[in-house]
Amino acid sequence: MKNFLIIEDDSFKSDALSTFVKSLFENITITSATDVVSAIKIINDASFDLIIIDMALPSHPIVSGGGAPMSLLTGGLEVLLELHSIDRNDKCVIVTQYSDIEIAGKLYGLKHAAKAIREFISCEVISCIQYIQDSPEWKKELTKVLKLL
Repeated sequence: MKNFLIIEDDSFKSDALSTFVKSLFENITITSATDVVSAIKIINDASFDLIIIDMALPSHPIVSGGGAPMSLLTGGLEVLLELHSIDRNDKCVIVTQYSDIEIAGKLYGLKHAAKAIREFISCEVISCIQYIQDSPEWKKELTKVLKLL
């Protein structure tokens, strides 16, 4: 059985990712997180065959009367830093709507971002994929990654 974690705050994108991944695997468990704090708690409680991470994530869940969460454009990097700090090697894929990612103050196109993240954070990012809702490209790219598992 495969065990995946999807960290995505947009419910439509999360549902699309989950549905697509489930269409490729018969025996799979998918856990979801919608913010950095929840993702870090889940990661500290379990390991995963693959973690699919969005880059822009809210800091914490929306709780009535709890104040608005801060939007973090590099919230996904916070999650990757946590994986590194607890010495974990879960395979990760970044799926973002942005065409580049800021790492240590420098912008990297998605084709080069995975390597840059591996060098700066020392975690197992296999690929960075641009998600465009109506485009089949993200599915093709994600399928390539999933075939490696």
